Amino acid sequence: MPKIPPALQKKASKIFLFAFLWGIVPLLSVEILMIVLEPYLFKGFFQYDPDIGFRVRAHTNGSNQFGFNDKDYPLEKPSGITRILVLGDSFGWVGGLGENYTTLMDGHFTRKWGENKVEVINAGYPMTHTGEQLKILEKYGLQYQPDIVVLGFFVGNDFFDADPKRKRIVVNDIYFDIKKNEELKILGYPIIPQWRLLLLIQQKYKVFQEQMKAAKSVSANPLMPAAIAATPVPTPPPSTPDAYYPPGVAEETYLNVESQMLSFYNRNLHAEDEFKKEINFVFESIDAMAELLESKTIKFIVAIYPAAFQVDENLAKKLFEYNDLNRDDYDLLLAQKILKEYLDKKGIPYIDLLDEFKVEQKTQPLYIKNDTHWNRAGNQLAAEILFKNLVPVVEKEAGL
Repeated sequence: MPKIPPALQKKASKIFLFAFLWGIVPLLSVEILMIVLEPYLFKGFFQYDPDIGFRVRAHTNGSNQFGFNDKDYPLEKPSGITRILVLGDSFGWVGGLGENYTTLMDGHFTRKWGENKVEVINAGYPMTHTGEQLKILEKYGLQYQPDIVVLGFFVGNDFFDADPKRKRIVVNDIYFDIKKNEELKILGYPIIPQWRLLLLIQQKYKVFQEQMKAAKSVSANPLMPAAIAATPVPTPPPSTPDAYYPPGVAEETYLNVESQMLSFYNRNLHAEDEFKKEINFVFESIDAMAELLESKTIKFIVAIYPAAFQVDENLAKKLFEYNDLNRDDYDLLLAQKILKEYLDKKGIPYIDLLDEFKVEQKTQPLYIKNDTHWNRAGNQLAAEILFKNLVPVVEKEAGL
C-alpha cells in the first residue's frame, strides 16, 4: 500500500479542520441553541407536555389556562352549578370561542335555566385521539370537578389515528410522532434523534407546498388532520365571525385525506384485522375513562360525530370515483356499528349525531368546503342535538 506523503496528510488535515470549524461546529451550535433556548424562542400554538406529548399553549389565540378553546373557570366549582366537560379534538376549535358547538350548547342551557346553573367546558386539543384525551381528562379535565363528561368521538379518524404506540410531541414548534417507549428526556425535556434545524426546514417547506396549492395557507387553518397540516400555526383571532371558518385546503389534498379516512370503512381490511390494534386501544381508553369517572360518580356519555362522506352523498360518490373503488366493499356505517356495539355491551350511553346530520345536509351544507370540520350550520346543529339529549341527564343529575 503506497505511503501518503506528509505534505498531503497535512493538507488533508487542514481541509478537515476547516470543514469541521466552518461546517459542523455551526450546525452543532444551532442544534444546542434550539434545545437550550426552546422555552424562550419558540412560543407557537403548541408546546411540549411530558404526559400527553403536546398541548395548546395557555392563553394563546384565546385559549384558557389549560390551553382549551374556552374561558378560564375557577377550579373550585361554585355551589349550585352543574358542569359538563366536553373532551375531543379539533372539533372543539372550529368556530372560535364564540361559535364553537360547546359555546352554543352552553347558551342553550343558559336560555333554559338562566345564568349560573349549567356550565359547558370545552376541553379539547387538536390532533388528539381517545388515548390522549384520557390523559387530558386525568391531568386537566378533572380539575374542573365536572358532573358530566362527554367524549366527542369523530368517526372520520379517531379509530384510524389511535396508534397505541404513538406519542406525538412538540419540540421547537415542530410536532412529530415517536414511539412511547423510545422517548429520551434530559431534565424533563425531550431529546430527539434527528436534526431539529432540518426538521424545521422540512415542515416549513411542506406548509409552503400547501400554500402553493390552496387559495389560503394551511397555516390559516390549523385544525385539519395531521395528514393535511404539516405545521399548524393559527393566525391571530379574526375580527369577524366568518373568519373563524376559513376555506379548506386544495381539493386534491382534501380528497386524499377523506380517502384515507374512508379506508377504515373497507370490509376487506377488517376481515384481515387491519385495524384491530387501533380499535382495541380506543376501547381500552374508553374503558379507563368509564372506570375513572364511575369511581368519582361522574356521568359519562359518548357523542358520536359523523364523517362528511357519511352525511354528504355527493362527496361519497366523488370519493369512490376519485379512487376507482368498488362501493360494495365498503360499509359507510361501519365505525358507528363497531363503536355502538361496544358501548351497548359496556352500558355506556351515547348520542349519535348521524341521522339528524344526514337529514339537515339535504337543505344546507354542514361542513366547511374542502375541510373535515363543521361550518356554522354544523356547529349549530351539533349544539342543538347534544343540548336536547343532555337536558334529561342534567335534570336527573342536578334535580333541575
